Amino acid sequence: MMDQEKFYEAEEQEPRNESQNTVGSTDEVNDMVYFLELLKNLRKLIEQGSRVPLTGKALVDVEKCQIVLDEMDRNLPDAIQYGMQMYEEKARIMGDAEDTAISRVTTAELKAKKAIENARRDASQIVMDAEEEARAILDDASDRAAQMVSESEVVRQAREEARTIKSDARVEAGEVRLKASHDVYQMLSDVEGNLDETLKEIRRLRSETTTESE
Repeated sequence: MMDQEKFYEAEEQEPRNESQNTVGSTDEVNDMVYFLELLKNLRKLIEQGSRVPLTGKALVDVEKCQIVLDEMDRNLPDAIQYGMQMYEEKARIMGDAEDTAISRVTTAELKAKKAIENARRDASQIVMDAEEEARAILDDASDRAAQMVSESEVVRQAREEARTIKSDARVEAGEVRLKASHDVYQMLSDVEGNLDETLKEIRRLRSETTTESE
């Protein structure tokens, strides 16, 4: 870092204003005061530039201005440096938080999709099993009825019993289908409850992400 006293010596040919005189050449110069002095010197160099007629522009000593700017860059006040560090740290933390939130939301969405796929597969299997059981019951009833009807001595009774067996089989098949439908409904209700919890978690995470981003 350029010595602050040497900077003032390099500018000794320029008249100093009252605020510059308040900074002693032998006392340690406060970083903020020194920075403001550099800013004043830069503004003075610009104001002292030669005006170009009819253009509103001015010619300034680029070398001197560059020296002042370099010195300002090397002597940023601690408060400004701390603020820059805090801003960078905040940006990093917000970036990490956003990545974490996105990861959680993505995971929750994948779990919800998997739960839906499993529920559909299980429901389809339950219906297929119920239909198969119902067909087996009806086939067995038809076989028993046909066997009894084939016996000539009990044809009438066989027919009556066959009608009864078929009726009972239809009732039993209907009950099986009804039970299967109830099981599917109950399972889908459970899945729906789980999905509601998952969706609430997704909304909460998105809300937290939006709040943190603001």
